[in-house]
Amino acid sequence: MSLPLSSSEIDEKLQLLLEAGQRLSTVNEVEALLQTAVDAGCALSGAQTGLLFYSPPSGGAPLCVTSGTAPAVEALPAFQIPQQVLRLDGGAFLSEPSWIPPQLLSKNFRSYLAVPFRSSPEAGAGVFFYGSEQNEAFSDQMETCLVSLAAQTASALEMARLRRQLQGRESEENAHARHLSELAAIVASSEDPILSKSLDGVITSWNAAASRVLGYTAEEIVGQSILQLIPPELHTDEAIIQSKIRNGERLEHFETVRLTKNGDRIDVSLSVSPLKDETGRIVGASKILRDITARKRMEQSLLQAEKIAATGRMAATIAHEINNPLESVINLLYLLRPMIVDPDGIGYLDTAELELARVSHIAKQTLGFYREHASAKPVSVAELMQHALRVYEPRCQAFWIKVEQHITSERKPVLRQGEMLQVISNLITNSIYAMPNGGTLRVSVKDTPEPGDGVIFSIEDTGTGIAPENLERIFEAFFTTRSTIGTGIGLFISRQFVEGHGGRISVTSSTDKDAHGTCFEVFLPLSPPSEA
Repeated sequence: MSLPLSSSEIDEKLQLLLEAGQRLSTVNEVEALLQTAVDAGCALSGAQTGLLFYSPPSGGAPLCVTSGTAPAVEALPAFQIPQQVLRLDGGAFLSEPSWIPPQLLSKNFRSYLAVPFRSSPEAGAGVFFYGSEQNEAFSDQMETCLVSLAAQTASALEMARLRRQLQGRESEENAHARHLSELAAIVASSEDPILSKSLDGVITSWNAAASRVLGYTAEEIVGQSILQLIPPELHTDEAIIQSKIRNGERLEHFETVRLTKNGDRIDVSLSVSPLKDETGRIVGASKILRDITARKRMEQSLLQAEKIAATGRMAATIAHEINNPLESVINLLYLLRPMIVDPDGIGYLDTAELELARVSHIAKQTLGFYREHASAKPVSVAELMQHALRVYEPRCQAFWIKVEQHITSERKPVLRQGEMLQVISNLITNSIYAMPNGGTLRVSVKDTPEPGDGVIFSIEDTGTGIAPENLERIFEAFFTTRSTIGTGIGLFISRQFVEGHGGRISVTSSTDKDAHGTCFEVFLPLSPPSEA
């Protein structure tokens, strides 16, 4: 067997992976993206030859790009994407393996490796082939690195598709917004689902768009409870909405989740207005829903492409977090082969799949953050804070969270705006999750006493607080006390962003029953150290 990689070699491979991910995230043209990927694979593995066969979405012509000593492919042969990684070592083979392309077999290599990847159905799939003149050239660790590169390639193809789709949709959305200003508030031909309900939550009207998006015909749903469209864990949201409607209040652009007829969950932006009869008495409510599922996916993909790539400490974290599950997977897969029809073998397979899922989750959550390329510029922290509060205001109102603002800062530190907005958003989101039963959110932005010093902002909540034994660990990567929400990466990234600007972040918290809550305070200098 090939020798395992040393710690320095692992660090070097992880750095190559990070750099490859950054390059892939900036390429929009498919063939150039594939060429970047196969070149990176050869550099990472040391293979003499690399081929990448790519099958685009239905209707597109297959592509093949080459690297190293691979000959040009004039006529693309038929190929089938394998279901798993395939590896062959040893030099002389009793028969030619059917999965190795002729272009590689003709080179008489001694080691071969095939690594498949699959993106979304709209972005296609493919397979990397590598050939090496060395015996046992591809170690288990090297195989894992190349699998990670394949996952990055799949993600990059999807992000490139989303960017192209977003560019095409921007002009459509601008035109749609102009048309909306000319239309009445509620019309039968609305593109958005529009429905009305009584004060006791019974649906009284349902338009064609509602049938298209949510799946129910008017005959099926009119007369049924509105709770039929709401996930069980969000039924309390409806009680809050009903209370606001009875008080004559409107609810605008409230982002939540609704159920379709077939049980799918879709992200929607919800606007609710009270309905009054001719005497002015409130008799029900009208709801306008906009399906924002696609927008949410695009926003998340673009946000991933704009975040900082983890360096030094992140690379060490990856190596530490990934080693143990990888070793388990390798051992379990080895045990699996002779026992695949045995009940014990099935048990090993189940365990291996769980370990693979855990490794994949760690890799995606860690390697999915890309550095923001925008230059730092003078930015008003006060305006960033006010912008974030406007975004989260509907959620705060819906859960009876009172927001107190003390914003007096007039200075504009030199910042990368996207990074600092992410810090503020992370801290506000954590505060909201800490107050499931309502409370007070206090935000402050002020200039430091010394004129040339900087700006301090704080975000404080009256939530449950952080236990003392957890307080020292909250900035560690992957550490979280919430089992179903969050990944434990938000505060880690926030500290990286703040310290990258020459600032500092601190936290105080109490779990005392009479005085509980958490306060994060961030100091930002007027200019980062490199620009001072």
